Formats: sequence, structure tokens, C-alpha cells
Amino acid sequence: MVELFYDYASPYSFLANEMLYADGAELPASSIRFRPAYLRGFDAFKTGMPFSGPKLSWMIHDLRRCAEDLGLALRVPAVFPVNGLYALRGAVAAERAGVFDAYHRAVFRAIWLDGRDISNRAAMAALATELGFGEIATRLDDPEVKDVLKAHTDEAIRRGAFGVPTFMVGDELFWGHDRMHHVVRAVSSRSA
Repeated sequence: MVELFYDYASPYSFLANEMLYADGAELPASSIRFRPAYLRGFDAFKTGMPFSGPKLSWMIHDLRRCAEDLGLALRVPAVFPVNGLYALRGAVAAERAGVFDAYHRAVFRAIWLDGRDISNRAAMAALATELGFGEIATRLDDPEVKDVLKAHTDEAIRRGAFGVPTFMVGDELFWGHDRMHHVVRAVSSRSA
């Protein structure tokens, strides 16, 4: 099985996710073990956005271009950079409640297609409730949920991840939504 470390704060994680759930995907979501990892736990992001103004402007243009290739109209949230902490905690709670797929897709799309704010607990709880995940909204500060998210983030870093989306096939790391064809090849070579 392929593991995917992701953060809802990452628009490139969103693009990878859309590709995984697309009809006829070479690497379908059902073959993925989703692992939430808090981007701000990685060294490069601990103090905020590690990109200069010109690079950030280019990235937003590039993201829109990549999204357009997938038939999507990316919308950067007004609160940017995005803080995915509470959405990630919600993902851990959603997995435990058996509603991960529905939660995961709805939250990614609310952020990157609708431009919804998830920057704090209240905003994320309101979004989760609006999307029909009221029970998840009550678990965003659950100590066990926090511990699982921290463990996933620490594991991603220990295994060599330096950002998201990071795909792992065994110990082999692939970074970026545009490397999925390499992931497919790695999976195929292991199955042969």
C-alpha cells in the first residue's frame, strides 16, 4: 500500500487528492493509506511561509494552471497561508468515526474550491458542522486526536519527508502531486 502524508493547508496536496479520486485514476484513493501531517511541524514551515513574495506569486499562478489542467477552478482562501491544524485533527477524528473519505474530500474542496477559512478552531468547527460532521467538530481538541496527528507528523519527518504531499512506497519517498506517475511505476515494479 502507498502512504500519503498530506496537509489541508497544501494546495499541492489538494491537487494530488483530486487526482487520486478521479475516475479511472492510475493510483486510486482506495489504494492509499492517508496520513495527516502538520506542515508547520516541518522545519522549513515552523516560522511561517518560507517563500519570497515573487515565488509565492508564481506558485499561486502555477497552482491555478495545474488545477485548470484537472478541470478545477482553484480559489485561494482569504486567510493565506492556510493553517491546517484543526482540519487535520478533524481527519484523525473522522477516520476513527469511519467517515474519513467523505470528510476528507469535502474539507479539501471547501478550502481550495470554495476558499473557506479553516485557520482556527471556531472556523473549522463551523465548517465541519456545516458539512454534516458535527461530531467531528466536537473532537478537534481531543488529546488522543492531537497525539495521533503529532505522531504522524513526527513519522513523516523521521522517514525523510520535508513537505507535502509526500508519497511513500515502502522506504522510497516521492514528493509532489506531479510525481504520481513515479509512484505508480514503483508500485508496479514491487508487484511484478
